[in-house]
Amino acid sequence: MNQFFSITKRACMKALIVSIAFVISACGSGPDDPLEPYNSEGRPRNWESISIAQVNTNGTTLPYVVARPSVNRDVHFAWYNANSIPEGPSFHQINHLVWNPVTHVVSQSVVANRPAPSGVNGFDRCDQFDMRLDGDTPILIYPTYETDDFLQQVEADIAVNVYESNGWQESTGAVGFVDRNPVYQDGHITDNMSLKVDGQGNVHFCYQYYTEGMDSANFRYPDLYYVRRDRATLSDPIVDIEQFAQLEELVDGNAFSSFGVHNTVGKYSQLLLDEQDLPVIVYAEHGENFMGTYALKLAFKDKDGQWHREIVDSLPDGWKIGSISAVFYPIDPDDPTKNRPLAIAYAIRLPNPEPDNGHHLLFASNRSGEWTTQMVDESTWCGTHCSLAFTPDGRPAVAYLDERSHSGRIHRFLKYAEFNGLCWNHESAEEYGNVGRYNTLWFNEQGIPHICTFNDTNNEIVVIRQSNG
Repeated sequence: MNQFFSITKRACMKALIVSIAFVISACGSGPDDPLEPYNSEGRPRNWESISIAQVNTNGTTLPYVVARPSVNRDVHFAWYNANSIPEGPSFHQINHLVWNPVTHVVSQSVVANRPAPSGVNGFDRCDQFDMRLDGDTPILIYPTYETDDFLQQVEADIAVNVYESNGWQESTGAVGFVDRNPVYQDGHITDNMSLKVDGQGNVHFCYQYYTEGMDSANFRYPDLYYVRRDRATLSDPIVDIEQFAQLEELVDGNAFSSFGVHNTVGKYSQLLLDEQDLPVIVYAEHGENFMGTYALKLAFKDKDGQWHREIVDSLPDGWKIGSISAVFYPIDPDDPTKNRPLAIAYAIRLPNPEPDNGHHLLFASNRSGEWTTQMVDESTWCGTHCSLAFTPDGRPAVAYLDERSHSGRIHRFLKYAEFNGLCWNHESAEEYGNVGRYNTLWFNEQGIPHICTFNDTNNEIVVIRQSNG
């Protein structure tokens, strides 16, 4: 078993929240005026908003913005939108943009541009995707569509698209191989996909396998799968669909079991690679039957190729995860080869408004040798669209959406929390417009926090950054 991981500590969520709330109340939750932004030392902190790109609006399509800083300090952005040609078809596309944070110069390219399927209402072709960088080379994964055996356009495969010197090169990454049905071997992959690139440029990703697409076994999904593709052979044609059976590995779920029950695993999945480039996946399980589990879970693959699963945080029945962001702790400078602990920011949600303590942001870590959980922010209904990163001096920080006050006042603010060694200090980073979805948090070399987010009021991708250090 991978030595990085320890046995899960299970605890009752209600008792945990009470104990953590006591610690936070003793530490202090911040200034009395929630509209005044403060930093972790209690001094006023100023934030500035920088416009990156306008997003074309088209019906109910959502941008699903992703931002990744590169090794040369540029920042790559990707987002989805739909465009229409006058008196022609609608095109669903992923856009890619590179922004220089010093000169503010941008360059842009369209990654995928295809006509929308006909007869599909409210169609979002790429309402989830992911992007990572191999050095300065952007790599994306996103769903593609095909016509199934019922002659319907369905979300079926995952494409991998790499920007090479001659432009974007798209390859099929996974097809959702159906093991038990020799007639219909191409299942349906949908969303909750996460991508990583290892030191050799090989592509790793996980995804939800949503449905087999043909018979009554469909109710047992979704399952969580993982794929590793060699960069050198990524574009090679695969002539036999059964070749995907060797690529697509079950991480958690029923795997077409005749005794399986509906389990819903893989929601908000986050893929990481450890020091040996072995996959680690953090995800939610939302059981929807008497045998179901509601939990924040973790799966990892050992050096012998075996998958192991454990529960990071068990939730009461009906409580669900609303967002996940997972990163490793910074490398120990005294021992760079040491296995690093894992940090996880996650939101807990309830299917109804009561009890009020079910809509908050939490933080889990196994740094002590076992999983421990603490409350980050319970001041409002908040925590979705969370993005976790570490400050240059090794303190965790989170950007997230503040949805509303406990009294029901709508916020839709971008919020920022930072751990000061004893407790979490949180503040509003941006309160103009409906802002705070699709967040990505990072720090530059001077330790200044930057947050890529989406302003829904202005249909604008913006970077909110601290302006006075």
